[in-house]
Amino acid sequence: MIFDTHLHLIDQSALRYPWLSGVPALNRDFSYDEYAVQARRAGIEGALHMEVDVDPADIEAETSHVKALSQQKDSLLRGAIASCRPEEPGFAAYLERQRADPFVKGFRRVLHVVPDELSEGALFRENIKRLAGTKLTFDLVVLPHQIPKAIALADLAPDVQFV
Repeated sequence: MIFDTHLHLIDQSALRYPWLSGVPALNRDFSYDEYAVQARRAGIEGALHMEVDVDPADIEAETSHVKALSQQKDSLLRGAIASCRPEEPGFAAYLERQRADPFVKGFRRVLHVVPDELSEGALFRENIKRLAGTKLTFDLVVLPHQIPKAIALADLAPDVQFV
């Protein structure tokens, strides 16, 4: 079985993507239907949606949107790595809402586009530790010079599964 673990979908009619205007090559929709045709041709039998750094106000809507696509007949979508903002005070409540949904398999915070110190904040680190024992992953997206900070974060939360 071939399983795609990193599928990005972009639907500008449903969600906002502030960064897209700065990347003309990607500034268009990438639909599930378009993906499914190509994926089936390649023998892909399942896929995990990877968050696409939507506007923070659309984070939960992105997961709901993808989950709705997963409920279509013969959908390849099996779960989502949801966006998150561990630097925000509302993260604990957000985590509990997401934990209640088995479609959510983990989280990702794009760190290469924010100040390097973000992952060193006390609230960020405390909130990452909340993932311990949840069986939810945390995907790290960093630039090469940020790798030591990523290692430090993983060392502070050894019971969290980092990807």
